[in-house]
This record gives sequence, C-alpha cells and structure tokens, in this order.
Amino acid sequence: MAKPTDFTFPEIPERQKLFTFNFQLSTFNYFYYFCPLYFKIIIMRKTFVFVLTISLAATVSAQKKAPKWLDKACRAIITVETTTKEGTSANGNGFFIHENGEAVSSYDLFRNAEKAVVTTADGEKLQVIQILGADDLYGVIRFRVSAKKKTPFLTVAGADPAISADAFIPPSKEEKELSQGAISEITKVKGTYNYYKIEQPLPASQESFPLLNENGEVFALTQADASGKGKTYGISIEYIKSLNVASMDMLKRTYSEIGIRKAWSPSIDEAQISLLLYASQQDAPTYLETLTDFISTFPNSTEGYLSRASHYAYYRKELASSENEQLQLLDLAWEDLNKAEKQTKNKAEAYYNKAKLIFGVTTNDSTLQYKEWNINSVPDYLRKAIAEDDLPAYHHLEGDLAFYHRDYENAYRSYSTVNQSPLASASSWYLAAKSKEQIPGSNLMEIITMMDSAVAKSPAGEAAAYLSESLDLKMQAGLYELAVKDCDKYYLLTGGNVNDGFYYLREQAKFRSNDFEGALKDVDMALAGNPGNAVYHAEKASICLRLKDPGKARASAEKAIELQPDFASAYRLLGICLIRQEKKTEACPYLEKAKELGDPVVEKLIKENCSES
Repeated sequence: MAKPTDFTFPEIPERQKLFTFNFQLSTFNYFYYFCPLYFKIIIMRKTFVFVLTISLAATVSAQKKAPKWLDKACRAIITVETTTKEGTSANGNGFFIHENGEAVSSYDLFRNAEKAVVTTADGEKLQVIQILGADDLYGVIRFRVSAKKKTPFLTVAGADPAISADAFIPPSKEEKELSQGAISEITKVKGTYNYYKIEQPLPASQESFPLLNENGEVFALTQADASGKGKTYGISIEYIKSLNVASMDMLKRTYSEIGIRKAWSPSIDEAQISLLLYASQQDAPTYLETLTDFISTFPNSTEGYLSRASHYAYYRKELASSENEQLQLLDLAWEDLNKAEKQTKNKAEAYYNKAKLIFGVTTNDSTLQYKEWNINSVPDYLRKAIAEDDLPAYHHLEGDLAFYHRDYENAYRSYSTVNQSPLASASSWYLAAKSKEQIPGSNLMEIITMMDSAVAKSPAGEAAAYLSESLDLKMQAGLYELAVKDCDKYYLLTGGNVNDGFYYLREQAKFRSNDFEGALKDVDMALAGNPGNAVYHAEKASICLRLKDPGKARASAEKAIELQPDFASAYRLLGICLIRQEKKTEACPYLEKAKELGDPVVEKLIKENCSES
C-alpha cells in the first residue's frame, strides 16, 4: 500500500482562521472514520501539529492587536481621591508623566481640596504633597506625590500629532478595549499649545486619561465634551507642563481654593516672597511645615533657617502646650541660627541675626531667662558684629536696645550714626526724634526737623503716621501755618479717609493762624461726623465770636451746655455771647457758673461785667 502524501493547508487571511479551524476539525473527523488505520495515524499526527500551529497563530494574532506599549500606559494611569475640609470626597483619574511622581489630572477634582491621595495600578496609595501648576480656566492641574520608588510614567511625545493622525486611549475598568480615533480638529491654547478634537465619544471612566500616539507617547489629557455632542477633547501635555506657581500666584483663587501645599518657584528670590506671603495666611503649625519644606527645597539658603528659628521662638506657645516643650523649641531655634551661620561666611551677619532675634523675643517676653535667650546676651553679640563689620543696621539695633533700657542719650547717638549713613530710614529718623524728645533741654525745632526727615524718608503707605506726629510737634511749637500744611498733606496721603478728630485738629491750627473762615468749615465737618461732641459746639461758638456773629455763637454754646451740663468753658462762652448782645444781666449767672465749675479765666470777665452784682 502506497504511503499517502502529507496534507497541507494553503496560506489564509487572518479573518478566515476561525472558519478554517472548524473546517480542519471536520476534515479530521472524516479521515478518522473512513480511512485505514495507518492513514488515520499519519493524519492524526499531522492534524495535531496543524491544530497546534493554528492555535499559536491565533495567540500571536491577538497579541498583535494589543500594542507593546499598552501595558506600560495602563500602569501609568492612577485614580485620584480628594477630600475637602468638610470631609467631602471626590474621585477621578490622572496619570504620571515623570518617574519622580509628577502627575496630571483635572483641576475641578482638586477644587477646595485639603488633601489628595492617588492609587496606582499596583494598588499602592500615595499622598499628593505638592501642587506644581494649575489652570482653572482650562481645567488642568499638575502635582507631585510622595513616592519611595520611581513611579511608572508615560513619555511625553516629542512632536505634536497632526490632523487625521490616530489617537489612542487606554482601556479603563469599565471600557475594556483600547480606544482609537482620528484627530479631526486642532486649535490653540495660549497661542502656542494644541487643543485636540476627536470624532468619538468619551466615556466618563476615561476622562483625564492619556491621549497617546502610535508609539505610546502621551500628547494630551482627555477632556469631556461640555456641549454634550459626544466628542473627545484633549489638552496638550506640554501646556500642563508649562504651568508653574509664581510667587504671587498663591493670592489668586486658582491656588487659594486648594489647601494642598504649592510648589516653590525655582527662583530663590521668588520663593522667599512666597514664604513671606504664607506667613500671613497660615496658622503656626502649618507655617512650620511650610518652612521645613522650604528648607528641604533650598537647603543652602540661610533665609529658611533664620525664618524657622524666628518662628520657633516667637510662636513657641502656639506650637507647644507645656513650658518644657516651649524651651525645647527655643533650643531648636538656636540650632537653626547655628545652621544659618554655617551657611554664610559673613560672621558679622551671623552675630547680628542672633542679637536681633534674642532682642525681639526677650522684649516680647520680659520674663524669659533661658540660656542664650536673655536680653543681657544682646550687647555681646552686637559688639562682635560691629567689630567684624561696622554697619548702620547694627547701630540701629544698638539704638533699639538703648531705647528699651530708657538710655535715650545713647539711643540718640546710635540712631544718629545710622542717619549719617546712606541707610538712614524713616524709622531711624523717627526714633532719633523720639529719643531726643526724652532728653531734657532738647531743642524742639531740632526734633521737628528730624521728624520731617522721617516723613520724607517714609514710603507712601507709612508717611501719614509720621506726619501725624510731625504736625503735633508743630502745634506745640506754635508753627500753626506749617501744621495746617501738614494736615493738608495728611488728607491727601489718606485719600480723604479721615475722621472728625482730623477736622478738629486742622480747625485748631487754622484758628490759631487766624483763618477763622477755614476753621469754621472744619469745625462744621467735625460736627457732621460727630454731632454729639460738646467740645466741637463750644469751639464753633468761639469761632463765631471771632467772626462777630454772637447769635450763632450763643446757639452753639447753648448746645454744648445741653450736651455737657458741667462744661465750664461753654458757660463762659455763653456769657460772652450775651455780653456781646448787650445782655450783661443775663450773662453773669453763666459766668458765675463757669467760675463754680473751675474755669481758670472767667474771673476777669466777672470783675469787668458783673461787679455791681
């Protein structure tokens, strides 16, 4: 019997393989039942090999349908859970774009969030520790998680895809298969970055997923179609990467609505501005965390150590409950001062920083006596600083120390040293004037000159405070016209935001410089702001007498007495008004009442007008 020829199938397209496989099984059954045993054995062996080959081919075909990069893409996708202060939670998606834990997601997910946790493809939970950049208009955010090892991430595409290029979205738990669609439209974000439109719907489970090119590189983050027309949109990853937190951004609502710590600017100068802004926004424990994070980011900056030392010292009672723990914080503050000293070659500055902080903390708490935290330590560190480098700032602190001890002559001497340098400031001129004012026999005009220098040196926002003191001194010196000019400057500096006391003060200056009409206008302004003030009514009576209008003067004096029945000067003024109206008999009881209440100048009027009685 001749040996049969081996049976082989021709090459077939992939879509026919299932049919061919079924056909092959039918062929096998035919030969098995109707062929001789020997032929059956050969056919069975050949058929088994063929079945195995077809099975392997089917497996290979299935693998070709799933790109090699798909597993990596899926491992980079994360779920994000955010929680507000009130405990409300929200969930969404995101994905890593760097091995250091940098990821992107939807901004709305983070709105009002106080904390956020991501869950990786492996089920690991990682805390979100920094917001790196955000844009509430385009609804995107970039952040970093705390990871002990490198995170799986997607490589950002080096080139932007064009219209008609295929875009791929990895499967979600709900959507089991890789989605694919062609880019139908590209518009611009901020004039530079791409915004993509794809003609296919986006399931909710794939929002904030990566849009990938054929190489598995990410070029955009998916966003839902707000119009409800069933399209998929994607915003450029390069745009999201471009978002950074600038020093003033924390004041914007985009960032202020998120309670999670924001990343520092790579510029140390901008970061220091942010540090100052955080100080006014955060409570003591939170700001301590911020300072520590700043130091870890900029470990070679003395500013971080000095700021944390100051925070430990000044806010020790907010940071620790027991006295022993508070003293431990003073030890930590001293350690930070020493660390700051190691970061700088300027020994003079290091001594000065210690002297300044000790002085501030001990004058704030005069009972403090702990190791170096003693006001008696300040002079030694100051002497060392001045010996190293004789700078005006060191003499200013020297003046502050002397002023605190009421050693006004030495305080004046130190402030004068500062004022003879280019670093003379509003503060140094003001404190020199206040020191001089406390020294017996000082020349008032010299003090006024120094106070005027403080006004000239002060920033616009501070000038009004110094000006107020300057015009008080001019009133004391009888320089009424100059005082009026200072009042006018004060009015302009405050934008007219003044009270009745201001108008009364300017009225006094105008009255004494014989500007009675101007004085009357100002006292009326004072009364408009405070009509129940008896002094203002009495002052108006005095002005009206000077303006030879005893009728109005009398009405004002009577109002003053009505408001304050024991107002001696008001009775005297009412008596004068009646005398001017030639009503001496009516005037005398009021003059006597003024005398009874202790008016020091009414006696002469009584002698001149009431002697017969």
